[in-house]
This record gives sequence, structure tokens and C-alpha cells, in this order.
Amino acid sequence: MTDKKIKRPLRMLFAAVDIGYRIELYTKFIRQHFADYLKTESLTISLLPKEHYSTRYDYEFHFEGKNFLYRWSLSLVNFLRCLFRYDVFHFFSGETLLPRKLRRFELMLYKLFGKKVIMHFVGCDIRSLDYSHWKALNIQQYLAGADAFPKSEPWQKKLIADAEQYADNILVSTPDLKEIIPQATYFPVLLDLDKYLDELKDIPVEKTSDEITILHSPSNLYHTRTKGTDYIIPALKQVAAMPQYKLRLILPSEKDNRRSTPYSSTRYELFKHFKEADIVIDQLITGWYGLLTVEALATGKEVICYVDEHLKPDLFPGCPIEIANVNNLEEVIIKCIEKVKRRSQSDMLEKVEWVRKYHTIESNNAALLKAWNIN
Repeated sequence: MTDKKIKRPLRMLFAAVDIGYRIELYTKFIRQHFADYLKTESLTISLLPKEHYSTRYDYEFHFEGKNFLYRWSLSLVNFLRCLFRYDVFHFFSGETLLPRKLRRFELMLYKLFGKKVIMHFVGCDIRSLDYSHWKALNIQQYLAGADAFPKSEPWQKKLIADAEQYADNILVSTPDLKEIIPQATYFPVLLDLDKYLDELKDIPVEKTSDEITILHSPSNLYHTRTKGTDYIIPALKQVAAMPQYKLRLILPSEKDNRRSTPYSSTRYELFKHFKEADIVIDQLITGWYGLLTVEALATGKEVICYVDEHLKPDLFPGCPIEIANVNNLEEVIIKCIEKVKRRSQSDMLEKVEWVRKYHTIESNNAALLKAWNIN
């Protein structure tokens, strides 16, 4: 921070949709290290059930199922209160305080009143779900070089244009999104590693010593296509049928799931699966890894994931991910099984330390500090 005198600490708001559990982590980091410079609060309009995963916000508003008048009225009240309370606004997933139809007007007002705005995109907010589905259905052609389908929909292009015009800084969580917004800064998915390991330690494990367990768990039952589940499960069953291997498959998306939520597992159930698994398969379509991969590596597991060839230079040094695609998945699964048979405790700890070095906020915060103008 510069030495110039400041009458009061700058006030920052994190809002309004928290994908990847970032808000609590960022807020805690500021409060622990920069409380003299920044006072931060958090607000969400989309809240997971506590039984799915409990995370903390200063202000929680439940818009789901509410009528039009309620949502618009509360949004306007929140906006007016926040406009005069905060100096810096860090927005996630393209969602701001007012409804989307008023987003440009809202961003213009932040500029008019001298506020700083950070737009932080995480994936499907600016990458079309139709593009992901096209890629899944045409993955062989994609691997051969075909990639003509539009990456963003019209409403996403409008969001991108608003961000480019009015945001002071733009962050993206995967490097492929820089192809959509070239001036953005890639800032990787982060894990609150100490909290995560603490949450895992008392979870019981159900596993026999002579079996190798493989987990594939798409977070959303309605979006298994973007993970390549239709390719992954047949490959897993093919390897499981080989007589030389004793495997147990954990496939939450295949179970008879009659929950009231679309999630194949709660996050707490996923933690249990991580402890039981030896190998975790993330995805074969998206082309980069996300929080699930980071969490699995933080438990020392072998992780299989597809990374686009042109994105491999963006991987951090010593990346322990086993990279696969639909053409060689069975081969990579077998390779990981053999690695599990001979792995040591030090091999597992190396993965944990890689996560600590490259995917924790304590050791990987330069882009955030620059975006917030803390140096």
C-alpha cells in the first residue's frame, strides 16, 4: 500500500453469486492481512442449503421463488445502500446488485461516483453452455482441430462488453476465458487448504485395503455432458471388468437420486468420497481443471483430467495431474492404478504441497492484490 494518508480504510463488497466458495476465503484473507487498508463485507443472492455446504456471508438474500416485485424492490434497496457504503465492488459470475437488464446503468453509476469495480468470471457466465455441449458431442472433431461453434451467447457478449467498458479490472478463473476476454488476468481457483483438511479429518472412511477406488462425480446432475461422463463411465466399467484389477467405482451421478436439489452429492458427501478414493476423474471436455481437481490433489489422490493442448503452457510447474482425453482414457486409468499400487506417503504429500504452493491465497495472491490496488 502506498504511504499516502487515507482518512479511513477503503470499504469493499464481495457479491453477489459465490461459485467455488471464493467469497469467504477472500474476505478472511483481507481481514487477516489488510484490515488497516480495507474493510470488507460480503453479500449473496444465491445461497446453497446448509446441508450441502455451510459458508459465511455478512448479508444473505433469498431471491429464488420470490416474485418479480419483491426481487426488484430488494435489489434496488441493496444497490442504493451499497452505492454509498462501499468504495470497491468485487463481483463474481457477472452478477451485480441490480437485475441484468439494469446492469449497464448500474456500472455507469459506479463510474460516476468514483467506485472501483472488479469483474471476476468463472466459466459458464461468459462461456456458452451450448458451446460446451457442442464440444462434448463433437469431441473427436474438436481434438482434430475443429472449433467453429460460438463460445459466447448474445447475452454473454453484452456482459463482456459491459465489463470491458466499465470494470477497472477483469479476472478469469480458467485460462481459456482469456480467449474470450484477452485483456483479462488469469487468476486460478483457490482452496482454503487448512479449513479443507480440518473438515476432512473426522470423516469416516469405508474402504477395504485390497481394492482400488475410483471416483467420478459431476457436481450437477443436469450437466454431466460437460464433464464427459458419457465417455468416462464406459471406460471405467471396461477397466473394472479386467480380471487383474479389483476396483470399486464411486459414481454419484448414476445413483437413484431423488433429492430436491440438482446436485449429485453434497459437498460434505464429496469430501467422504475423496477420502475413500484412490483415483479421481474430473472431466474430459472442458479443457482445464477446477476446484474438484484441486480438492482431490489436496488429499493426495491421483487425478485424471483433460487439458487442452494449447493451454498446457499455463499449467503450474510440476503439475501432478494425469492428462487424458477420450482417446486414451482407459490407458491413463490403468497407468494411475499402477501408480496407486506403488505410491508412497511422500508421493501424496507432494501433491498436497503443490496445492499449497499454487492454489492457496497465501502463496498465490498477486493478481488479487493488483486488482485491489494493494502492493
